[in-house]
Amino acid sequence: VGPEALIGEADHGLPLLEQVVDEAIAALCAEAVGCMKVLNQTTIDYAKQRKQFGVPISSFQVLQHRMVDMFMAAEQSVSMTYMVTLKLDEGARERALAASGAKIQIGKAARLISQEAVQIHGGMGMTDELNVGHFFKRLTMINTQFGDVDFHLKRYAALSAKAAA
Repeated sequence: VGPEALIGEADHGLPLLEQVVDEAIAALCAEAVGCMKVLNQTTIDYAKQRKQFGVPISSFQVLQHRMVDMFMAAEQSVSMTYMVTLKLDEGARERALAASGAKIQIGKAARLISQEAVQIHGGMGMTDELNVGHFFKRLTMINTQFGDVDFHLKRYAALSAKAAA
């Protein structure tokens, strides 16, 4: 590639690449939040219409608690997505901390919500007839893109330790 095709300064590509990855993480977080909201609504709708022992399963307190946990995880993910989006124009360290923090929250919430949705739907949750299985798979892929929860926990810790030193 000739010098006219160079983006940025020569030998300074890593900061640009890290910025693009953090921006991609913010976009993935937004996509994941949309998937979580669909899974929550689909699960609530299913629980209202599915009957067991002559009553909707949505009347069972245990399932209500599980669906509230799903809702809370999604709402926390919305907040983290807003936060990382707002931090994209900050300095490299602040942006990276926000991206890793959001990816950690999104990864944990995605796992909780998708697994609970499949469980509450029973065997139907993973069939091709329902979108639950598709969203489960997509959230699983989002969790691994640009680093999973463990990777971002280590990244967050390293960035925090570097700032403290």
